[in-house]
Amino acid sequence: MLVEVNETQCQRVANLLCAVHIPADREETNLHNFSSEESAALIFLTVAICHQTQALVGVIGGRTIRGWDYLSNKLRLAAGADKSLLAADRWASMSDSVVRAIFADLVTGETLTDVEGRTELIRNLGSTLSDEGWNSVAGLCELADSRVSTGSPNLCSLLAHFHAYRDPVFKKTYFFLGLMANSGLWLYRDPENVGAPVDYHEVRGHLRLGTVAIIEPELRSKVLKGEPVDEIEDVTIRTAVRDAITRIAELHGSANPMELHYLFWNIFRSVCIRAHPLCHFAKDAALPERYHDLLKLAGRGECCPFVAACPSSDLDVRFIEHKFQTDWY
Repeated sequence: MLVEVNETQCQRVANLLCAVHIPADREETNLHNFSSEESAALIFLTVAICHQTQALVGVIGGRTIRGWDYLSNKLRLAAGADKSLLAADRWASMSDSVVRAIFADLVTGETLTDVEGRTELIRNLGSTLSDEGWNSVAGLCELADSRVSTGSPNLCSLLAHFHAYRDPVFKKTYFFLGLMANSGLWLYRDPENVGAPVDYHEVRGHLRLGTVAIIEPELRSKVLKGEPVDEIEDVTIRTAVRDAITRIAELHGSANPMELHYLFWNIFRSVCIRAHPLCHFAKDAALPERYHDLLKLAGRGECCPFVAACPSSDLDVRFIEHKFQTDWY
């Protein structure tokens, strides 16, 4: 066995979370200027190119924002000004220069890495829709009879036709389905099958928190040393993190995996940061307001809500997420 879910630690985390209100999963993105079909296309397109965004940063509305926040807001603004960016035939003929221009920052210039690779993913979205005879992204839910992963066809199997959504751990697939649900666009017959869309923040956080343990010595050494892992090792680690989140939701009893994903993702990216995690000084974290009450969970000021249960909180050497070059996440 390479990696395992630590049941005891999952129970400790679930017990902690039973003492607080878990906010609903939602995004801050404003879709008021888009129809339901346009919103589906915008979310689908944005998630398709949402990977390896650690270095993505720019200024929007006078604020410096990073990662997913920058990616999603820049694309929303561009699509608001030019709705043709949401058309499948436009995707099929997308050029590198257009993608580069969409995400360029007025001050720092080009921001997006691997523009050519992301553009190819966008072209594949358009060509796949055409090849499969699917009229729109919005129509996929009806085609799947609103089923996430039960029956045939279902949304997971349909989305797997697109190169951007081929990840065996379903990061982009679950992220897209979660966004469609929490935006009020889609309802599912089997919503319990929308799992947690695991990214590098959650890998880092759960390895440090101990809900996921790397058992195999060579793999543990590679991750601690920052050496690249192979595809099997990557999938194994992320699958364990996904399963840990699902298990914590089961042990909690009232939260679903997507709600916990948003909670963990916000805490880990803002508090459990790579170089200097804010274990005992989380008041400086840039958390959305709905998560502020979690910082008082430890009962000793504004700390990481998991500090009392985290075996890494006072270590000098902590896990950082494993290295694996991919467009899955």
